Amino acid sequence: MGALVVLGLGWIVLFQQLEAERRQLEFKTLQDAQVLADGYAERIGREIDTIEQTARFVKYDWESRQGDVHLGYADEQGLLLHSSRLVVALIDAEGRVLTSSAPTTMSPAAAAYILPRVQSGMPVNFFVDNVAIEGRGGPRHRLLFAWALSDRDGKFAAAAVVAVDPAYFTMGDAEPVFRQDGLLAIVGDDGLTRALRSEGPAGATRRPAFVHAPALRMAAGSALVDGAAWFGDGRPRIVGWEHIDRRGVNAVVGLDYETILAPWYAMRRAWTNSALLGTVTIVLFALLAMINSLRLARRDRELRVIRETYRMATEASNEGFYMLRPQWDEWGGIEDFEVIDCNRRAAELVARDRRDLIGKKVTDLYEGDTMETRMDSLRRAMESGYNEVTLGRPQENFPAKWVHLKMFRYGDNLAVSARDVTEERAHADELLRRSNEDPLTRLPNRYWVEGHLREAIARAEREHTMFALLFIDLDGFKAINDTWGHAAGDELLRTAAQRLKEAVRPHDCVTRFGGDEFVVVIENVADAIDAAQASERIQRAFRRTIRMSYGEYVLGASIGISLFPTDGTEPRTLLQNADVAMYSAKTNERGSYRFFDGKFHDQLKARLERIRELRHALADDQFVMYYEPRVDLADGSITSLEALVRWIHPTRGVVSPAEFVPLVEETGLVLRLGDLVIDKVCAQLALWAKNGNKLVPVSINISPRQFNDTDVAQTLRRALELHAVDPRLVEVELTESSVMNETASVVGAIQAIRQTGIKVLLDDFGTGYSSLSQLYKLNFDGLKIDRAFIVQLGKTEGGIVIVRAIVTMARALAMRVVAEGVETMEQVDMLRALDCDEIQGYLISKAMPPAAFQPVARNFVLMEADC
Repeated sequence: MGALVVLGLGWIVLFQQLEAERRQLEFKTLQDAQVLADGYAERIGREIDTIEQTARFVKYDWESRQGDVHLGYADEQGLLLHSSRLVVALIDAEGRVLTSSAPTTMSPAAAAYILPRVQSGMPVNFFVDNVAIEGRGGPRHRLLFAWALSDRDGKFAAAAVVAVDPAYFTMGDAEPVFRQDGLLAIVGDDGLTRALRSEGPAGATRRPAFVHAPALRMAAGSALVDGAAWFGDGRPRIVGWEHIDRRGVNAVVGLDYETILAPWYAMRRAWTNSALLGTVTIVLFALLAMINSLRLARRDRELRVIRETYRMATEASNEGFYMLRPQWDEWGGIEDFEVIDCNRRAAELVARDRRDLIGKKVTDLYEGDTMETRMDSLRRAMESGYNEVTLGRPQENFPAKWVHLKMFRYGDNLAVSARDVTEERAHADELLRRSNEDPLTRLPNRYWVEGHLREAIARAEREHTMFALLFIDLDGFKAINDTWGHAAGDELLRTAAQRLKEAVRPHDCVTRFGGDEFVVVIENVADAIDAAQASERIQRAFRRTIRMSYGEYVLGASIGISLFPTDGTEPRTLLQNADVAMYSAKTNERGSYRFFDGKFHDQLKARLERIRELRHALADDQFVMYYEPRVDLADGSITSLEALVRWIHPTRGVVSPAEFVPLVEETGLVLRLGDLVIDKVCAQLALWAKNGNKLVPVSINISPRQFNDTDVAQTLRRALELHAVDPRLVEVELTESSVMNETASVVGAIQAIRQTGIKVLLDDFGTGYSSLSQLYKLNFDGLKIDRAFIVQLGKTEGGIVIVRAIVTMARALAMRVVAEGVETMEQVDMLRALDCDEIQGYLISKAMPPAAFQPVARNFVLMEADC
C-alpha cells in the first residue's frame, strides 16, 4: 500500500509538470501567432497600397484623357504594376466592361454589388467574385476592388475595378508559419474566407478550408480554436489575427496544434518511459515483499485451520475425531497408523469403546480391501497435507452406512474428523433415481437410456452379440389428448407403458423417451427376425381395446428399429436411426414397423436441407416476383397482373414453385414468405407509379395457412402505407380451401380486406366444395375458373356445360369471371361465346420478371386471322 501511495503521488506530480510545460508552450505559441498575424497584416496593407496606386493611375489617366482610356495599351507599356496578378477594368453604369488590361468578364452579381456602392461614394474592398472559365471544371475565384470615376460635371461615369488573384496576398516567404504546418488567410468580418494558403514544412499543400470562421470580436488577438468547428480537415490550430483598418477583413495566421506540441509529446514520452521504468522497479520490490508476507500468512493460517479443526472435532457432538500417529518401516514408508486420541463419537462410528480404541492400530480395526482403502486415504493425507473422502461401512454392525472423512496433517501426526452422511447420501441417491425416472409411468427416462445403451454396447462388444433398439410412437394419441384433456392423455400413457412391459421379455428395457414416444432395448437378439417378432408382439398388444375412465380406445404403434452394430455403434446414432425408421413407418403406413434404411435417411436429410435452404433464402431475400397478365376478352387490353413468386437459388437458378411451395406450406414458412410477397408487390407498384405510367391492379395469392393464421388485412394495410400505394391497385386471390368453413372469422377477414379498398377474388374455383350460399355470403368481387375445366373446352360437352354454369352463377352474383390456363384460340372463341370476362394463360404470356414500366399499353389480338 505504501508503494502504491508513493507511485500515485509520483504520477500526479509528473502529470502536473507535463501539464504546466504544455500550457507554457501554448502561451508562447499564442504570442508568436499574434506577432505573425501583425506581420501578415502589414504585408496585406502594402499590397492594398499597390492596388490603390494602380487605381489612382487609372483615375488620373481617365481625367486627363477625358474618358478615352485604353488599359490594354497601358499594360503593354508596363504602366500597370503586377499585371500578372492584377487585372484592371473599367465598367459603365450598366455593368459592361469598357476596357481592361487583360481579357476579363464581370459576373452580374459583382456588377450589382459594386455599382450602387461606388455611385454612392463608397469604395469596394475584397469582394469575392466567382467567374466561370471556359474549359475549366469550375469558376475562378478572385477578389475585386472598385472606385468611382466622374465626368467633367462631377457625375458618375464609370467604375475602376481591380480584380486580384487571392494568391497575390499569400505569396512570399512565410517560413515561420509553414514550418509549423500553418496557414495564411484573409477572413472578412462576415466570416467568409477571401484568400487561403496552407502548406507543410516540405511544401506539401493542404486544404483545411474554413468550415466556419466566426466574427472576430477584437481587433487583434490569438486563441486555440476547435478544428472541427473552424477547419475542413478537423485539426485544431492556434490562430492569431489582426484587423485591417477600413477594409472589412482580418489577417489570419493559423499554426497546427499537433505540430506545435511535437516537442512536448517527445518530452512526455521520455518522462513517461522513465516513470514506467521506476514504477516497474518499485512494483517488483513490493511484490517480492508481498509474496514473502503471504507465505508467512499462509503458514500461520494453516496452523489456525489445524487448531480450529481439532477444536471442532473434539467439541462437536455429532462428529468423531481421531488423532493418528504414523508407524514407519525401515525403508521410510508408512506401514500403519496408531490411534493416540479420539472422542466418544469417533469410537461409536467404528463400534468400539473410546478407552478400547485408543492405542489400537488401523490394521486392527479393518481387514482386506477395506483396510487397504483406509490406509491409502491416510497415506495420501500425510503426503499432501490434506485429504477428503466418503467411505461405506465395512461391517453391518457399524452404525453409519456412509462416513465422510477429513484428514489434516498436523506436524508428524494426522488429525481426522468423521461425520455420518448416510441421510445425505440416501437423499442424493433418491435425487439420482428421480432424475432418471419418468414420474408419470415410473419407467426409466431418456437421460437414463443413454447410459444404459453405453453399458449394452460394452456388453455386446465384449460378448460379440447383437441387440435391437425399438423407437415407438403412439398413433392417435394427440387426438385423444387434445379432445379429452391431459388427464385422459396421462392415463393412456400409463396404460401404454404397462402394455409395453407385458409385451417384451422381463429383462428387456422399456423407457419413456418423451411425450408419446417409448424406447425398448432388446438385448441378445440372433438376427433381425427376433426384432421383428418383438415389434409384432408390441403391435398386437396395442390392437386390444384400451379401457379407461374416459372411454374405450384403440391405439396403434409405429415402430422404428435400429440394430447394433449394423446401424450404429454409438447411443445417439442408434437412437437417431431408430427415430428415422419410425418416421418412415409413420409416413408410409401407420401402425407398422420399419428397419432403418439409409436411403430413406438420405431422403429425410435432403428434405431437411431444402428446409434449411428455404430459411436461408427468406433471410437473404432470394425470392423475386414474376407477373402474368390478365386480358379483357372484349378489347384485348391488360386489366390486371397476377404476382407469382420465384426462388432464385444461388447455384440451381430459378426453382419451380411446385418444388418449394408445398414445403413452405407444410413447415409454416409460408407465413414469412406471404408477408415478403405482399411487401415486394407493393414496392414494385410504388416503383411503377414513380415512373409516371398508368397502372393496372396486381393480384396477390394468399395461402390458406396465411389467411387462417394471420391478420392478412393488417399486413396489407401496413405494406400499402409503407410504400404509399393506392389500395385499388391491389387484389387478393383466395383458394376455396381457405374459405370452406364459412365461419364468422372467415367472413370477418374477407370484409376487413375489402374495407381497405382491395378487391377479393376466389381462385381455382371448381376444385373445392364451395356452395352457392357460401359465394353469396362471402361476397367476392370475382372468381377464377380452374384450368382443369378450361382444358376440357372443345374436348368434351361436359366442359362447356360446367363453364357455362360457372359463368351464369357468377353473373347472378355480380362477379367478374376469369378463365385460367388458356392456351388455344379455340378456347378463346368458346369463352367469348360463353360470356367470360377475362382470360390468362400461356396464349397471352408466361409470367415475366418486372420491367421498368408496367406492360399496360399493349392490346392483344384475340381473333383468328382470316385465311
